[in-house]
Amino acid sequence: MSPEEAQIWQAIRQKDEQAFQRFYVDHYRIFLLAAIKYLPDQGQALEVVNDVFVTIWEDAAAIEIQTSLKSYIHRAVINRCLNILVKNKRDRQRRQQALRISEEVPESRSLEENELKVRLYKEIDQLPEQCRKVFKLSRFEGKKKHEIADELGLSVKTVKNHLNRALKALHKALGDWNALPVWVLINFFWPHG
Repeated sequence: MSPEEAQIWQAIRQKDEQAFQRFYVDHYRIFLLAAIKYLPDQGQALEVVNDVFVTIWEDAAAIEIQTSLKSYIHRAVINRCLNILVKNKRDRQRRQQALRISEEVPESRSLEENELKVRLYKEIDQLPEQCRKVFKLSRFEGKKKHEIADELGLSVKTVKNHLNRALKALHKALGDWNALPVWVLINFFWPHG
């Protein structure tokens, strides 16, 4: 370190604000140009330079400089820029990974729902004939119990019994109905008219 730099550094370590401000004003452009080589965003580059200067001001008493003051600050600026580049790369990778996951989830959910639909329709086909007819008229055609009763020549109570039997059979066959998607709960297990 030159005698002039050693004197400036000693003044900064003793919290001489004027010496620190003079050094900053005289040199920050050099460090800003170095930061811009790594960080094309001039605002971000200036922020790095300012952060380095703030750290030097705050931690001057604990910092031991073996080279020149300018070299030390230059290296600190470049190190911060490199840290930001690494962090930005990690953040970008995390965002891309999150995006990939979010794109995959609907696909896998859709596959699960399709498999569930196939199982559900198979179970509906296994219902006794009259029970299956009542269930399909209720859930697929949206008919009310009294309409089904009129169409099939049954009492409303018999229609209710067939629907209850169908729902119990499907519930038993499909296991944990709490894990079923909302469309299943609404379309099949929710009471209709």
